[in-house]
Parts: sequence; C-alpha cells; structure tokens
Amino acid sequence: MIFTTHSSFTPLMDLTLLHWEISCLDPVKAEQWEACNNLVIAWLMNNVMDTIARSILFVKTAAKIWSELEKRFAIANGSRKYHLNKETYSLKQDGQSVSDHYTRMKSVWEEIESMSELPCITTTAKDVDQFLNCLTKQQVE
Repeated sequence: MIFTTHSSFTPLMDLTLLHWEISCLDPVKAEQWEACNNLVIAWLMNNVMDTIARSILFVKTAAKIWSELEKRFAIANGSRKYHLNKETYSLKQDGQSVSDHYTRMKSVWEEIESMSELPCITTTAKDVDQFLNCLTKQQVE
C-alpha cells in the first residue's frame, strides 16, 4: 500500500513533459531520465499489493502510474472519510479515562483532517482578507 502526505504529486506529472523535451534535445539526458523513471516505477511496483501491481504493469511512465493510483485511491479515501466521520459521532467514553478517550477522539480527528484537501490561496480579495484577519483575531482570543 502507498502512503503519502499529499494526495497529488505534480512533480511526477511534470516529468512526462520533461521526458519529451529531453529526448528531443539530448540523448544522454534522455537515457538518464529513462533510468530514473524505471527506478521510480520499480519503487512504485514494489510498494503496492500484487493485484494492484498487475493492473499497472504495462504503464510506461511513473507519472501515468501515479495518476492511475491517485484516481483509484481518491475513491477509497472518500469511503474511509465517511466511516471516520461516522465513528466520530459514535465514540463514547465507556469507562475510559478522559485522557484515553480524548486520545482516541483526537486520532480520528487527525486522520479526517489529513484527508481534507484545501486549495492553496494564492491571491485574496479584500473581503477575504478581512474575514481571515477576523478569524485570526478570534483564534488569538
């Protein structure tokens, strides 16, 4: 199984374009790219279950393999997130100490949070800036 800190890994997608550019310009760099691509493919193949490995066996680039895996596991993450949310609402202390119960709840919360993808804000409008400033002030208080 593959574990990542981010669900999208765009540098691999950029490598496909890079390969095309390199192979047109420099055969030595194209060969080096192929070696690196094969290394990443080997790493990916050795870190997934056999059934998954068979489904990506004939894909030519690491970027395409990653893209296929990302699509496949995005669906599974949605299901896992649903079950975690359901678990959050059904958690009960049931004789546990407050510390143990809180630790159990926090681990579920953190897993849910790790699955939440929020887009990066690159530019903000004036009203968004005002909202974020108010939110920051509230958190400080």
